[in-house]
Amino acid sequence: MDSIDRPIIQIQNATLQTREGHFIWKSIGLQVKKGSIHGVIGESGSGKSTLAMALFSIIPEGARLTYDQFLVLGDDVFSKNVPNQKNVFFVPQNPNLAFHPYRTIESQIKDFLRLSSLSYITLDTVFSYFDQLKIPRGHWKEFAKNLSGGEKQRILLTLAFLRHPKILILDEPTTGLDAFSEKIVLETVQKLAKSGMTVVFITHELRIVASLASEVTIMKEGEVVESLPIRNHQLEPISGYGKQLKEASLLFS
Repeated sequence: MDSIDRPIIQIQNATLQTREGHFIWKSIGLQVKKGSIHGVIGESGSGKSTLAMALFSIIPEGARLTYDQFLVLGDDVFSKNVPNQKNVFFVPQNPNLAFHPYRTIESQIKDFLRLSSLSYITLDTVFSYFDQLKIPRGHWKEFAKNLSGGEKQRILLTLAFLRHPKILILDEPTTGLDAFSEKIVLETVQKLAKSGMTVVFITHELRIVASLASEVTIMKEGEVVESLPIRNHQLEPISGYGKQLKEASLLFS
């Protein structure tokens, strides 16, 4: 396969077990095309959030992982010869995990820019993204504890704009957000994808995946049930579980 056409993420036959022998994944596979928004959907306990962390070579302590392929940007992320994935950016489900509550947003963004070798970025540039994401400029001097979850989520997406990684991984980025914040987050994800970023969007909401993604992988109880394309914001699952998810999403749409 030509390197231009090669998926930016390739996982084949990956099995993950806890120290006690419980299966977190069973022979899962995943292929994500460069420049796409790829949805990963499944109920709680399906293994999708663990998958997000594994893309950074982070797995639960004591867990046993076997696989035929586990490639990100062409490199085996579990090889000791592979450096940290600086071209991969992760936005966690709980944005509070990304901020120290008693430090200002200013100090934390400046630390991020320094550690990312982006100290040349100006305050005007940061504020231009604040404006795009409807983040009040006054929040620059606020302690993180004083901001809402939606505001912190949008600040994390500002950091993604500033870092501009090749791959952006979002773990349930709209959970607990009000409708206004959700709309801004989803619009921002689309902008990031249009800028050339590959997005892995992890969620349990089929409605959101259908509105954004070009492909979706459906997981259940540690297994990949199916992967399928999304055309014109519609998807036609083949599996019984996929059809159940679609029916459930239609009931609440």
